[in-house]
Amino acid sequence: IDWSFTVHGISEFDYPAGLLLGDKIRKAKFVACVSHFGRSQALRTVEPSLGDKMIIVRCGVALSQMPQRHRRDDGRFRFVSVARLSPEKGHVGLIKAFARVARERPEADLLLVGEGPRRPIIEAAIAEHGLADRVRLLGQMTERDVLTEVANSDALVVSSLMEGLPVVLMEAMAIGVPVIAPAVGGIPELVEHDVTGLIFTVSNWNGLASRMLALASNIELGDRLAVAGRRRVEEEFDVRRAVEPLRARFG
Repeated sequence: IDWSFTVHGISEFDYPAGLLLGDKIRKAKFVACVSHFGRSQALRTVEPSLGDKMIIVRCGVALSQMPQRHRRDDGRFRFVSVARLSPEKGHVGLIKAFARVARERPEADLLLVGEGPRRPIIEAAIAEHGLADRVRLLGQMTERDVLTEVANSDALVVSSLMEGLPVVLMEAMAIGVPVIAPAVGGIPELVEHDVTGLIFTVSNWNGLASRMLALASNIELGDRLAVAGRRRVEEEFDVRRAVEPLRARFG
């Protein structure tokens, strides 16, 4: 029986030997990689001659199912982060960055969507910076409710220390919400700095704060990025386009 599998990253590359990743690649008919970054890491586990069986298959989004962006008139600027509350997501650094934003932009708020083991540490960081009235932990939500929160926000922030290619970035861009993300993993394949979003150097929290302040102080910048971001998703990350490589393989 022929079979295939998908490489998302990054967990597959933390323990490739334990997952027998190389053996699986050798035995599979083909391997779908959601990013060129993921493909490059998978290539490290096998002979170069097997590279041709690793194809790029994007994790597309269904554009027709994305909600419309809702522009509030409450005078606030709302940042939202959607991620599991775990170490690799960089929430404590995000809180540190937002502390500077909160000092300089009294109208800015931050919503954290997600749940996980780092919640007590994140709550302590919020208290340490005196941000209890500016940062809200919303916990775990349904997929539809997550999209609603993104659509009701002014910018999406990804603060991760490592990533594959987060679907939430595609979703925010499809909705028309500007994004800020670190230059790690496959993210630069989706977010081009100052074109389809804003990029910062990973773990440079002052740099992240500067990007957040840039959006909070320049609505026109956010609108320009949002238009280009939506176009980027339409061009390569629409699910109807993303399935074409699989359609070609399965006939």
